[in-house]
Amino acid sequence: MYKDLIKKIELIKNKKKIKVFYFGNTVKKETKNFYITNIRENNRFIYFGAIIFNNKSAEKISKIVDGNFNFVLVDVEKKITSQNKKEYVNIERSVKDVIKKSKIITYKGNDLTVQACETLINYIFLKDKRGLGGKKILILGCGNIGFKISLKFVESGANVFLFRRNKKILKLIKSVINYVKPNATVAKAHIINNFRSNLNEFDVIIGSTNGIPLLKKNHVSKFKKDVIIIDIGKGIFEKTALVQAIKKDVNIFRLDISPAYDGYLENILSTKKINNLNLEKYNKLKKLNFVKRGILSLENSIVVDNVKYPQKIYGISDGYGSFKNINKKKFDKFENILKNLKKK
Repeated sequence: MYKDLIKKIELIKNKKKIKVFYFGNTVKKETKNFYITNIRENNRFIYFGAIIFNNKSAEKISKIVDGNFNFVLVDVEKKITSQNKKEYVNIERSVKDVIKKSKIITYKGNDLTVQACETLINYIFLKDKRGLGGKKILILGCGNIGFKISLKFVESGANVFLFRRNKKILKLIKSVINYVKPNATVAKAHIINNFRSNLNEFDVIIGSTNGIPLLKKNHVSKFKKDVIIIDIGKGIFEKTALVQAIKKDVNIFRLDISPAYDGYLENILSTKKINNLNLEKYNKLKKLNFVKRGILSLENSIVVDNVKYPQKIYGISDGYGSFKNINKKKFDKFENILKNLKKK
């Protein structure tokens, strides 16, 4: 497995793109210590990673990748429980102890999965004037991901039906979703104890079970004609049921989280640019107070890209975290001051 990692590093080392390696972890039980993911690539980034199941693998892989990548992403969600009761599995700590050359960035893998699922569903219903409004969505497996997805869909106006074997936890999840959703949101989360008899009622079925195939061959005939089914990747169908569903041309998606990763990588660069910690926060020029973008400032401070060498004005602070509404004449005055400073 380590040979596969080294081979992939060799494949990308001459690519003139930002190189990223990510450490992920999952609750799904595996016999291996880790596995290496496929290489993904877009216009700006090239990246792949390892899904880790213990500290030792994280440490050894960190030694191999350090310095070969611009960024190393580390999943900070603590999902793994060790079979050895004396060992506490903490992938984040293991990686941070070893990586010295590459820049470490943290992320939450489950949140990227949720974002990818939400974006896909909204894209599917893009031409529907109501979007998700009024849709009935069945969530099979309401753990961490299922809960987060359910909340987002309720907030978007969908009635979400939750199925989980542990009814006590399920009841709590439903209550939390309905409690924290916006007051103006009419849609709600509901508990469903037997989804099998109601399969023809749902517009969308999302599987986020922990590797348990709940949909069997006899369920396929009960699907709504234009149902959308999304498998988060944990295995929602029994094999014979999947074959049957494909033969019936059911709309089945296997969630691809690449767009979420692409978006997050762009987010990292944008955040780094806006919140450059090496730049000064404040400066006074021509009796005017300049403040760096992204800093809460006093009223009438001029928010710019660089307080020492300002090139662009974003606005005038109102002292509460927003910009003042000023007329064009006054804004042009500040722009002229900025032009004179550039000349000097």
